[in-house]
Amino acid sequence: MQRTASCGLIVLLAALAHAQSPDLDTIVSRMVAVQREDATRVHAFTVRRDYQILDKQMASRAQVVASITFVPPNQREYKIESAQGGLGEKVLRDFLARETEPSREPKHKEIGTENYDFRLAGAGVVDGRSCYVLALLPKREEKELIRGKAWVDSETFQIRRVEGAPVKSPSWWIHDVYVLMSFAEVDGMWLRILTHATANIRFKGRYIMVVRDLEYQPVQPEVVRNGSHGLFAGAVIHP
Repeated sequence: MQRTASCGLIVLLAALAHAQSPDLDTIVSRMVAVQREDATRVHAFTVRRDYQILDKQMASRAQVVASITFVPPNQREYKIESAQGGLGEKVLRDFLARETEPSREPKHKEIGTENYDFRLAGAGVVDGRSCYVLALLPKREEKELIRGKAWVDSETFQIRRVEGAPVKSPSWWIHDVYVLMSFAEVDGMWLRILTHATANIRFKGRYIMVVRDLEYQPVQPEVVRNGSHGLFAGAVIHP
């Protein structure tokens, strides 16, 4: 009798947990709404970013450190502070330039129904936070889109992690790319703070590329608009 009652309780708790979990459409719609709300909170800032190419022993083979200034909605500039590494340096400079190229409307890169189909791929934990894991199925063959997975916070519905392969290579120098991106709150904004990628680099072989944000500083938009900085468009915040 007691064993039967225990089994019944387990079944009941499982049913309640299932009933409380939102379905896929709800998860996606709330995730998209949060992304758009987060976009309204982005203010002008400068990020100091470290780009490195590492070999299989995790030794640094090339490095570029750059300061990137972002002024909403799409004004950007970058200044390279230091660079070294021969051909690897050229690869990193090219990646930085392409990362900050003029881009289309943010919605064309958004992890939402305009760009992706989704499947619920399970659950996971990122930085101690419970997440829904969504399979990302790009609707178009574009380099801004990723075929992989996204970890969506089960409480806030913010994207904490994205992992997968770009549909197209982001640079002539690199191919067979697999990327992992981490996101976190910075000064009230939800930003990408780390990119870890493995790729084949032309003429070099298989290497690891790590892009890490080192520090952030707020910027007064008037400083940029008054001509102290050159302006260009690119992608600093979203994958």
